[in-house]
Amino acid sequence: MLTDTQKKVLYFLAENFKKNDITFQITGGLAAMAYGAKRPLYDIDIDIYKNDVEKVREILREYIVEDWNNEIEGENDTFDLWMMSLEINGIPVDISQMEESRVRRVGGDWVAQPEVMDVEVRTIQGIDLPIQNKQDLIRYKQIIARDTDLEDIRQMG
Repeated sequence: MLTDTQKKVLYFLAENFKKNDITFQITGGLAAMAYGAKRPLYDIDIDIYKNDVEKVREILREYIVEDWNNEIEGENDTFDLWMMSLEINGIPVDISQMEESRVRRVGGDWVAQPEVMDVEVRTIQGIDLPIQNKQDLIRYKQIIARDTDLEDIRQMG
């Protein structure tokens, strides 16, 4: 269940992306919630295509906490992706580039992530949203295998 503030931020983002013809998908914990996971939402995770990065940066510039950068910092990092971090009304939002992303499997090897969005439109508290398809979401969560991700998988069924 989203808080009122999370819902307002999600609606704001979805409406701005739709109005500006930005293709996006909801991922992470919110996507898991759309498929039945029941846990508090920490942040809102969104994927966009590389060709929309500048448009997103312009539209949301006043909320940027960390501008577009590659998140890989060391040999033990879990993520190798391009992203920016925002804060909107106190809600953390991570926007990641769909292309050229990979995650590290527990045990060490890198796994490339899909570069094309395959979404299912689902309604979350009255907002129709493009959600990362369940199989890709589960596959991703199995690879990184954090406790929260494994619990999401279990609850999604």
